[in-house]
Parts: sequence; structure tokens; C-alpha cells
Amino acid sequence: MRVLVTFAVEAEFAPWRRRHAFRRKEYVHGSHRGGADVWYSNRIDDLTLDVYLTGVGWKGARTFLSSLLKEKPDLCISSGLAGGLKPELKSGEIVVAREALLVNGGKKFRSRPLLVELAEETGATPVNLFLTNTQVVCRAQSKQSMAKFGDVVEMESFHVLTRAREQQVPALAIRAISDTVEEDLPLDFGWSMGRDGQINYGKLLLQVGRRPHKIPAMIGFGKRSEKAAQNLADFLDKYIAAVRQRFLHWGLGREEEVAAR
Repeated sequence: MRVLVTFAVEAEFAPWRRRHAFRRKEYVHGSHRGGADVWYSNRIDDLTLDVYLTGVGWKGARTFLSSLLKEKPDLCISSGLAGGLKPELKSGEIVVAREALLVNGGKKFRSRPLLVELAEETGATPVNLFLTNTQVVCRAQSKQSMAKFGDVVEMESFHVLTRAREQQVPALAIRAISDTVEEDLPLDFGWSMGRDGQINYGKLLLQVGRRPHKIPAMIGFGKRSEKAAQNLADFLDKYIAAVRQRFLHWGLGREEEVAAR
């Protein structure tokens, strides 16, 4: 069995990476000017785990994700951290999307119910809609205004899921809540992102230097995000084990995912 998991950045992946012997791999192709494509891989008995970091907001995603999907993994999981839009969603909680909506494009991806049901059985909270946004939502007021449209806001799931559907690979989106609807982010993380979708720590430190009163809030947010990423690592281990156990009975096949129109 082969499972492809995506995260946006290394910090989201780090707790899971520490648990398994992932090997860093590079692929350089002549037509790509941005350097090597990087992914991570690990084999446990008959299970192969591949991990690809897309970058925040899809900015860093390269064509190599499509190459990984063309190898026909049995399952693709879009994972990482996200902001909650409903008061009942707490920091560190694991959520799974029944649907993902591209905010600017108005398009939806519908997850396969069987995969969502198993995620719920494994401990995730099912929600109706992930909103895949183009910008980091930093203000509680902004999240509250988005709550009428969805349950969770993040920046990559719709893109990953639609590319999986193009290759007829079963897929779903699973996230851990890093910030709730009631809280502001301590800094403008969108401003601190590089063109590749990775965090520019120089810009981040510049913000901290300009707003030293934000340091306690930054430390608290960092601890909650780390705990959320650890919860996500716990869940991925349990969920993938559950998928392996039921895989032969399911017969997931390669049929195309049903898209909401």
C-alpha cells in the first residue's frame, strides 16, 4: 500500500517526521529553474509513505506533486494546520472535511464518504466545509465573518484534492486546529512568507523586533501549534493503520472522485 501525505511547511511535518525514518529525496529535471524538487519517503513493511511540502498557499507547489500522484498511491491526504471558524472547534482538535471550497474560484471538492467516516471513527471531527483561501487570515474578526461560509480556513487542501482527483487517486483533507475563531494571530504570517510559500524567518524576526510586546502571545501560539502538529501526527498514524486494516475489504479502486458542481 502507498499513501501520499502533503503538508504546507516543515514545522507541520516535523512531529511526524521525528517518529519515522523518512528519507529526504531530490529530483532535478532540466525544465525546472527553481532547483530540485524535494520529497520524503519511508517504507514500513508493505506500506510506503511519501510526504510532499506544498508551501503555504500553494505558492511553493511544483509539478512534482503531479508526478507523485501519477505513481497512483492508494490514498492522498492533504494535512497540516488550520484556523477554526466555529466556536466549538478548539485548538489542537483534528478535523476532516466532507467538502473543500476554493474561495476565489467558487469550486468544490467532495470527499469520499467512506474515508470521512473512517476518520470520524479514528477520532477526527467531521465538518461540512474547508475554505481554501489565498491569504493567511490573521484577525478574529475576519474569521468570524467567514464563519457563515465554512467551518475551517486553510490554504492548500482544495488544490491538493483536485490534483488527486485528476489522477483518480482517492483523497481527503485532514487538519489540526492551530488557532480558534476567537483569537488573533500574534503576527502577520502572510507578510513573513517568501515567494516559495515557506516562512521567511528574517521577516518574522523583524516583526517581533518591531512588536516586542507580542512575544508572550507568539510563544503561546507556538506552543499550541506544536501541540496541534503532535496531535496530527498521532492521528495520521492511527488513521493510516485503520486504512491499511480495511483496505482489502473496501476495494477503493481508481474510480474518479465525485465533484460537487
